[in-house]
Amino acid sequence: MASVVTIALGFLRASLMTKLLGGTAEELTVFGVNKLAIFFLELAAQIGTIGLNSAYIHRKEVGEVDRTVYFTMNLGLSVISMAILAVFVPLIVRLYPDYPFLGAVIFAYMGIEIIRAFNITQTTILSKDLAFGRLVLVDMASSVMMTLVGPGLAWLGAGVWSLVGETFSGIFTRTLMILVFYRPWRPRLGWDTETVRWFWAYGVKAWWTSNLAFLIDRFDDFWIGTASSLGKLPLSFYDRAYEFARYPRRVVANPILDVFFPTFAHLQADRLRLSRAFFRATSLMVRAGCLFSLIFILTAPEFIRIFLTDALLPMQLTFQLMIVYTLLDPLSMAARNLMMATGYPDKILRARIVQTVIFIPAVIGLSAVWGIEGVAVAADLMVLVGAVLFYRYTRLVVDYSPRALWFWPLVAMTITGGAMLALAPVWAGWPVWGAFLLKLILIPLFFGLILLITERDQLLTGWNMIWGLVRPKGSSHA
Repeated sequence: MASVVTIALGFLRASLMTKLLGGTAEELTVFGVNKLAIFFLELAAQIGTIGLNSAYIHRKEVGEVDRTVYFTMNLGLSVISMAILAVFVPLIVRLYPDYPFLGAVIFAYMGIEIIRAFNITQTTILSKDLAFGRLVLVDMASSVMMTLVGPGLAWLGAGVWSLVGETFSGIFTRTLMILVFYRPWRPRLGWDTETVRWFWAYGVKAWWTSNLAFLIDRFDDFWIGTASSLGKLPLSFYDRAYEFARYPRRVVANPILDVFFPTFAHLQADRLRLSRAFFRATSLMVRAGCLFSLIFILTAPEFIRIFLTDALLPMQLTFQLMIVYTLLDPLSMAARNLMMATGYPDKILRARIVQTVIFIPAVIGLSAVWGIEGVAVAADLMVLVGAVLFYRYTRLVVDYSPRALWFWPLVAMTITGGAMLALAPVWAGWPVWGAFLLKLILIPLFFGLILLITERDQLLTGWNMIWGLVRPKGSSHA
């Protein structure tokens, strides 16, 4: 429910900032500068972590010693990783002379990362304790502040600094609320050799997996920004395509994944309940993800013209290809979360190695042929291979029917997509808004009717479960 608010605000914020900062192709390059700065920041942060957050959530029993050690290790590694990055910033600036303010932007994000290090322990503790009500309020307050600050700075002409200010306002608001209003634990430093060894033993496995995940997630950004045939303008197109392609994931997958990772950890000793939890989470994501992906892919031409700017029309095909990635990636993440929460980080590592071996050569080769569209195809291929591998591994800990999970949503997606393409001549001459609204009506109608015919009982069961959770107290069942 809270995601409805945060996602709506996020979409409004991203749309406004794209319009304010991207009126021309040259102005769009600020997104490329910001993207490259974030890449180097996240690279340093990634190297400086050993999977501590996952380790803490997985640990069955935690006490005061565990929390102090977790906080000390997290904060210390963050400071060390940022110090290492600071040493390399002058070299980075020399390697990328066409990216204005890159060094200053990196330093600004380094400061923001240190602030974030103070609240990540608290949010992880809240997540493990299933205190999602408090996390919801923190997310909403952060989203409101970012929506005020980011577009406001862009309107004042702050350029790339409006993107930095947007991130800072969100992190600062989260830190303020967590440390002042919702502090689940009083931060303090501490050390216990046995506890450190446990975190290290579990976290190192997750660390290798996490680093490969980062390489997979960010190598495309790095290659586009570094390759001489591509550069900062294509990187800006790719950044905006990925930013808006993530909305199907944000609408459905993110809130479910946030809730179900600690849930899987709590249920890891009960295979039956764990199987039910996993199937319910992924089943909802598959069906809702297919619907939202269809909407974004089929309305892409109108979406860009209405909500963004004509300067971004060259990214349309990249945007549509990235929708496929953002459909499959959260489904893969659900399987990864399950394996991580139940103590199988080695299985995830194996799949990540295979993905990396496929992805890096595919990005380099396909980008030389098709530019950023080739990079998007490489991302789709990589995430598809990963999804197949991850779901094979899930059978180690849960039992479910793959056919019940995947078959009818994919059938509904195929039939609806075919029907919409066949009906395209109907609205070919319509105004942009008219075609957009008609598609928004027809796509859910076709998709929903097919699922209603084929999965009526399952949909009713899901609806009754959701309504039972959100209906007003004291109301009677229909």
